This record gives sequence, C-alpha cells and structure tokens, in this order.
Amino acid sequence: MSVAYFYSNNIGLKKQKNEDAIIVKKNSQGYILSVICDGVSSHDNSLFSSNYITKKLSKLWVNTKFSSYENMKTWVLEKINHFNDEILDKSIKSNIQMGTTILITVIYDKKIFTANVGDSLSFGIVDRNIELLSSDDSFVGVLLNAGAITEYEASKHPKKHFLTQALGVSENIKIHYKNEIDRFEYIINCSDGLTTMLSKKEIVDIIYKNELKIAVEKLIKLANEKGGVDNISISLFKFLRGVEGVK
Repeated sequence: MSVAYFYSNNIGLKKQKNEDAIIVKKNSQGYILSVICDGVSSHDNSLFSSNYITKKLSKLWVNTKFSSYENMKTWVLEKINHFNDEILDKSIKSNIQMGTTILITVIYDKKIFTANVGDSLSFGIVDRNIELLSSDDSFVGVLLNAGAITEYEASKHPKKHFLTQALGVSENIKIHYKNEIDRFEYIINCSDGLTTMLSKKEIVDIIYKNELKIAVEKLIKLANEKGGVDNISISLFKFLRGVEGVK
C-alpha cells in the first residue's frame, strides 16, 4: 500500500508560544508513525513536555523493528505509559507542571492503529464521510459522546478547552486506542487548534479539493482566519490504491 502524506504546525494568532509538537516518521520496515503532542497551556513548562515526547518517541520508532502488529501495539501503549510516568516525575521533582496531550497514529501494512490521551484527534475519511478514530478527553467531548449536547452546542460551549486527562498530570491514565483496517481515502490527525475552529464539513471540503500540502496549508489558514485562538498541528495521509511503495 502506498501512502502520501504532509504535515505542518502553526502557532496561531493568539498564543505567545507554540506548545504543539508534531512529527511523522518511518522506521526501517516502512511503517509510519504520526505523533502530535499539545502542551497544556495552563502548565508552566508544557512546551518542554510536548517537544520532549515527540522527539524522543520518533527517535525510538526509527530504531525499532516489530515482529507483528500486536508487538507494535504493545510497544506504543508501553511508551505512552512510560512518558506519563516520566513527565509526572519531572513535574514533581521540579515543582513545575508540564502536562501534554498525545495522539499517535500508526500505518502498519494494511492496518491502522490510533492511541490517544487528551483532545488531539484522528479522523478517517472515505466518500466524504468523516469518522472519529480517537477519543476526545475534553469536558465537551464527554458531553458530546454521551449525547448530552449537539456538535453545534459543543462548538460554542464555554468549557470546550477543558481537559479531563493529559499526560504528566496523574499516575492513572486511560489510553484510548483503536484498530482499523485500511478502508479510508484519507486520515487526518490534528490538535484542537483545528477542530475548535473548523467544522467537519469545512475540513472534508478542503481536503477533497486540494493536494495534500495545499490542503494542510489551507486548513491552517482558515483556522487562523476564524480567529486562530490556539496552536495548530496537522498530519494528513492519503492512501494511493494500486500503487507500490510508500511516499
């Protein structure tokens, strides 16, 4: 299976610093890892945690080989737990809070694995239908998942930026993860700087009308035109059927 991708990161218009970190890497077997970490703004050293985890995880990925899909899944979940413990320990020892969300997406042959803690999200898109592949650990995400509010109400909710969990905050985290077969045309991973500004329809329309690089740039541009209240990170993947190799 051939996969084309592009990723980018933008500070937005309202933030004084960029607390997002993003990377896409292949290991020697050709398996693709996407990582997005969005530092918790209310924490003093969230920029460190997001960058530290992203850089270290991508380096580990490049130098690791997997015997099976299940082996890869176990590795990812162990690393998320490890980073939670490590960031929490650094926070306690330094008496400086440094929490972050994490979203991992792996493209492994014809399988897709997503794992997340926090409100950075992954979506699969096919035939212009968009499907959430991760879980939204925000106060509004919990209400939306329970059917207590509509998507429109969620977009206007005053607590839409409140997190229910993040890495480096508590010893006990719940990692959401999902296994998928290759059935999508696109996968988009993003921090909430995109999803709080743009509707799903706007995201899908831009993706289908443009090449990957231009689509990502236009998504960031539109999010900023609508206010750019947060940092914006996006990795966008397109599955090229019947084409050999990975791009």
